[in-house]
Amino acid sequence: MGRHFSMLAGNWILTADPGHTLFWEGEPCTHVIEVQSGIVRGVSISEEGERHVTAFFFSGDQIGIPVHDSYRYSAEPVTQVHYARYARRQWCAAMADSLRQSGRLLQSIGAEQDPVFRRGMLIGRGSALGRMAAFLTMVVDRLEACGAGVRFPLPQTDIAAYLGLTPETVCRTLRHLRELGIIDMPAHDRLIVRDRAALEHAAHSPLARQRA
Repeated sequence: MGRHFSMLAGNWILTADPGHTLFWEGEPCTHVIEVQSGIVRGVSISEEGERHVTAFFFSGDQIGIPVHDSYRYSAEPVTQVHYARYARRQWCAAMADSLRQSGRLLQSIGAEQDPVFRRGMLIGRGSALGRMAAFLTMVVDRLEACGAGVRFPLPQTDIAAYLGLTPETVCRTLRHLRELGIIDMPAHDRLIVRDRAALEHAAHSPLARQRA
């Protein structure tokens, strides 16, 4: 881990690489993390010991918000991540001040819950094509721009775990979207949306929901 100083709120900006964990599920909730750049996945372990990817977080997201005494998931960097860390007391004081002024900080609570809520809706779709199209529609605008497209560093195993699919199905569905001319992937970590309207149609089409 490295760090440099940010003038924003007088907090250090920390750096974490894949393989590091920002906080662990079940640990006391002592800090709130604000993602400055990079991608973080939220991971939960079921009572049976199964590992579930429950959310992806991007630049600007605040995670580990203290709505409970302990963290509800583990936060793992997918890419190198730069982040600020706020003590729980500091964050709660800022929340109280926000309530007195504009209430804008309340949006961060909803933003942390949104990926988990959306995951439930995505898994409810009947087809792999519908799930993948809806997922890409959801995340593409939050990924780092790269030429005509975006950087797409999300491992297919993570996407599969998030969507309730197998990695093989994720690979096959991405290939199908390429064959339809909806997306292009000139490299394994780069994505170009060729037809946004068709992608959104595939995400919401009843036919896409019925396909295996």
